[in-house]
Amino acid sequence: MPKMRPHRISELETAASAITQESLHAAKEAIALKCEEHLRWLALFEERLEAVGPSELHKFARALSLMTLGHLPTRPETCPFCIQYGRDRECRGCGYAATHCRCDSDDSAFSLFIEAFQELGRAIYQDTGGLNCPPSEARKLLRSSICDSIDAASSMLEDLPSDCALKLMERKAAYIDLMLAHLPLILLSEDVRESCRCVREALENYW
Repeated sequence: MPKMRPHRISELETAASAITQESLHAAKEAIALKCEEHLRWLALFEERLEAVGPSELHKFARALSLMTLGHLPTRPETCPFCIQYGRDRECRGCGYAATHCRCDSDDSAFSLFIEAFQELGRAIYQDTGGLNCPPSEARKLLRSSICDSIDAASSMLEDLPSDCALKLMERKAAYIDLMLAHLPLILLSEDVRESCRCVREALENYW
């Protein structure tokens, strides 16, 4: 990730400093719920993995990946700025809008990210090819993906309570990036891997 200029750091600190404790708490609660639900699903996928036949492992990898995308903190209720300034959709006074452009602008940091994110979901959903490796290796990779994702979600839950607004935004971006890195991409198509690369690139300007 490129090094941030001191002026930019100052802008982000100012934007985050205006977030109230109520908005911050609400965002943390929403993120925690996402993490907790994700952990429950990951445990279910982990439990069922050994019973999945070789012909179903690619489908399993797609399902695991789509489930993960659905539990990442990308929605307005997980953003303290949206909670505080977005109720009337005018976003008046929003520090995120001031530093990244309004989220509903076509060229805003969030719009570019969410467009790439949705394209990744489409690519995974439409990936109907087969495995790119032997079933035994695929099962091993899937097990590793699940375990790494469990560790990341658990760490996120543990660290959330102590975060200030600035740290929360930084941690959200880093968490999304880490979860994308843990997807079983090697079992999916080149189109999926390229889409994931685009999302992670867009994340560099997410906060």
